Amino acid sequence: MDITTRSNMSRAITVAVLLLAVVGIIFALTNFTKDDNKELKVGQPAPNFTLTDLKGKKISLSDLKGKVVLLNFWGSWCDPCKREMPDLQQAYQNWKDKGVVVLGVNIGESKVTAKAFADRLGITFPIVLDSDRNVTLNLYKIGPIPTSFFIDKKGNIQQVYTGPMSLQSIEDKIQTLLSQQ
Repeated sequence: MDITTRSNMSRAITVAVLLLAVVGIIFALTNFTKDDNKELKVGQPAPNFTLTDLKGKKISLSDLKGKVVLLNFWGSWCDPCKREMPDLQQAYQNWKDKGVVVLGVNIGESKVTAKAFADRLGITFPIVLDSDRNVTLNLYKIGPIPTSFFIDKKGNIQQVYTGPMSLQSIEDKIQTLLSQQ
């Protein structure tokens, strides 16, 4: 076999492998984000869960009823999550004494990793650990992160936001939810 034929064959194999990889990724994403007709919708009650925070305390979402909750799913390896954290922290500082809870849900990482991340960024809002990813994948059907749920005082989902948010967008939604009866 001459060099040209070998080179063309090598390119064809590379293209075939890349196409298979793309098809595999599309298939995985489709199955990963498949909602099985159970997608969470605005107006529905937020699914309750109980997870342990970084201090070892159990926190249940249902315990926060009567407050506006910003539920944020994140991972320390996620660059958009890192960029969003200072705005979440600032919103927490601005609203924590006014009936608002920012609750971070760390996805699948160890307590040590999540705490080191929070300490490095100066995060003081509560962070719970979804170590087995059950809440993330089965209850909330999270695909891309960060994903945030704005939950009203009655425990109902009022907005789902995928991607990093700005402080202004966070505060606008909080103000709207606080003004609701």
